[in-house]
Amino acid sequence: MVGALELIDTSVKVGLGAFISWFTTYWLAGMRFRQNRNQDKVVHHRNLMEDVARNAEQVHHVFTKYFEMIQEYMNATRNGYDWPQSRRSELYLILDELVGSFNDLTAAESKLLLLNEKRLYNALRKFRSKVVFFRRHFYIDKKDLNEQEAHDIKREVGKLREQFFDALSEKYSAV
Repeated sequence: MVGALELIDTSVKVGLGAFISWFTTYWLAGMRFRQNRNQDKVVHHRNLMEDVARNAEQVHHVFTKYFEMIQEYMNATRNGYDWPQSRRSELYLILDELVGSFNDLTAAESKLLLLNEKRLYNALRKFRSKVVFFRRHFYIDKKDLNEQEAHDIKREVGKLREQFFDALSEKYSAV
């Protein structure tokens, strides 16, 4: 009888130990899974924000190229020079590149809305609107191009870009 009790006692202890082992493993695996899932969400969020930054910077880069070409055109017309057709063609290529980069910027705006980053979205919209304003008001063959106004708008675009990237950096650091 004592042997049977010892056997039952040992069986219960082994069973309880196995149960505790299983439960601990199950609990730790669940914790790791949740932690990995949360980490994946953070990484995905950061990747989306990096894509937004890349798209915004691409628009600014192309805008700067466009501004320089318009500046060159204004200098040539002010000094009475004919602007070569090859430069016109280059300007049109840059303009096409600018329009293409706006498509990427639209995707970036969508990502910000998806992430519920309305403040960043609004800052990016202001930046975009000012670039579009410049493109619509400064083009070749326009008679009343004003260099000071062009420089003022370029400065505004730079400030709006800086404000957007400041807000984006703040959010990126918080993630």
